[in-house]
Amino acid sequence: MSQFRGQVQTDWIDLYQIHRPSPDTEIEETLGALDDLVRHGKVRYLGSSTFPASQIVEAQWVARDRRLARFICEQPPYSMLVRSIEADVLPTCLRHGMGVIPWSPLAGGWLSGKWRKGAAASSHRGTGLPQLFDLSQAHNQRKLEAADRLGALADEAGMPLVHLAVAFVLNHPAVTSAIIGPRTMDQLESQLGAADIQLSGDVLNRIDQIVPPGTNVHPAEFGLENPALAPGAMRRAVGG
Repeated sequence: MSQFRGQVQTDWIDLYQIHRPSPDTEIEETLGALDDLVRHGKVRYLGSSTFPASQIVEAQWVARDRRLARFICEQPPYSMLVRSIEADVLPTCLRHGMGVIPWSPLAGGWLSGKWRKGAAASSHRGTGLPQLFDLSQAHNQRKLEAADRLGALADEAGMPLVHLAVAFVLNHPAVTSAIIGPRTMDQLESQLGAADIQLSGDVLNRIDQIVPPGTNVHPAEFGLENPALAPGAMRRAVGG
């Protein structure tokens, strides 16, 4: 305990979240280990991150049946370009009384205002993550098209695209707060104003026309590869 206190300068952690579900570890084992931390007073509340809806429900049931501390919040990816959680994760969290604190409301920078047609941002991420940023790939071209249309909508609504993007996430009734990732004070200050914006029904309808509710512009972009879709899980040999 003294080593723990020395490293983080506190006697406990208010909210401890596991980063991703592990396909090789039973959720009961994970919750059991986390429950020990709660019972010893080192952690007050538990959360999950990037869990599919089915595994959110499973974790709630296991915690209830085994009398373990439960996850009280979920941390999923959510933005105007990545909306798949609206179909299942968000309503599931509402039903189970869980908070939701989404990550990447700017979609990895796509909604920063820099990615516009004719002036697409060059990003070092394009080299390390070409599947997400390389404009030679068709799904990234679709993201650029959507980002440009959303930027035009923000201009029409009289606000920066950054404000529109963060406010969109915050305005969902299931969302508790949003995780922003500024690297400079200017970036921080450019995003703070979004907390005071209430988007009109007309603006929300226009966003839905650009990216339909419950969908991702790039269908595979959730932040977690589904192991059930791996070739071995679908009775196919790898490479076959």
